[in-house]
Amino acid sequence: MSAARDLLAGRFEAWLAPRQAPPLWLFVHVPKTAGSSLAADLAALIPPYRSIHIDHLDRSRPAPERYDTVTEAFIAAQREAPCRIASGHVQFRHVQRILEAFPGTGLFTMLREPVSRLVSDYLYQRSPMHPLAAEVRARIPDFAAFVELKGQRNRIARHLLPPRMAQECDVEAGLKALRNRYAFVGVQERYALGYRALTALLAGKPSTPAARKRVNEGAAEEKEGVMRELEDPSLRARIEELNAFDLGIHRAIAADWEAIAGPLGAFLDARGATPA
Repeated sequence: MSAARDLLAGRFEAWLAPRQAPPLWLFVHVPKTAGSSLAADLAALIPPYRSIHIDHLDRSRPAPERYDTVTEAFIAAQREAPCRIASGHVQFRHVQRILEAFPGTGLFTMLREPVSRLVSDYLYQRSPMHPLAAEVRARIPDFAAFVELKGQRNRIARHLLPPRMAQECDVEAGLKALRNRYAFVGVQERYALGYRALTALLAGKPSTPAARKRVNEGAAEEKEGVMRELEDPSLRARIEELNAFDLGIHRAIAADWEAIAGPLGAFLDARGATPA
C-alpha cells in the first residue's frame, strides 16, 4: 500500500510504484476542507462511488451514534455490491470498523488551516445550505460561542486519529500515524496540485479538478464580522488553545507540501498532466 510519507518526503516514484489495488478507497472527509468538490470529481472519475452520510434532521441520537448505524449499513452494502471509492464525515472509530470489515482499504484525506476551517464551518452551519441553520443561529449567538463547542475542537483528530493523541497533544505521534496510515494527506491550500497527485495514485494518471460543491458564497457580510472578531488577540489565543493539536498537524503537513510543490508539479507534468 502506498504511504503518504513517501509523497510528503518527495519520493514520488516510490509513492506511485505499481501495487495491487486495495479493496476500497475511503476518503475520510474532515468538514469544510473542499471535500464535497473532491468527492464529486472522484465519483465521476472512478465509479462506482458510495457516500456514507446521516440524516441531519434525525435528532434521536448523537451524530456519532448515527454514523455507527450508517457505517454498518455501508459495510453491508459494500459486501453486496462493492464500490471502488467511498467518502463520508466518518470519525476514527468508524474508519476502524471499515478497516476491520475490509482489510487493506486505502485511506486518504484533505486538511485545511484550522482557523479557516473553523470560520468556514461556522458560516456554513448558519447558511441556508445547512438543514439545521435556524436552530444553529438560535443556539449559537456568535463565532466566539461556536469556538467553545466541544465538537468543534481539533476536528482533524476526531476524524483521522485516535482520541488520545489529541488529548495528549502528541503532534509527533499524530504526524507519524497520518504519514504511515494514509496513502494521501493533502492540504486545501494546495488543492489543485494535491488533486493531480491523488488522481495519479487512484486512477493512474493525473487529472485537474472540475467540481465546486457546497461553496457558501452568500455569507460575505457575516464573514467580515467574523474577521473583525478574529482581530481580538484573546479570541485568537483561545482558538489556538482549543485546537493546538490540529494546528500542529496542519502546520507540519503544510510545510511538507510547501517543500514538495515545485518538484511534484514537474513530476506530474512529466507523467502527462495538464499543469494546474
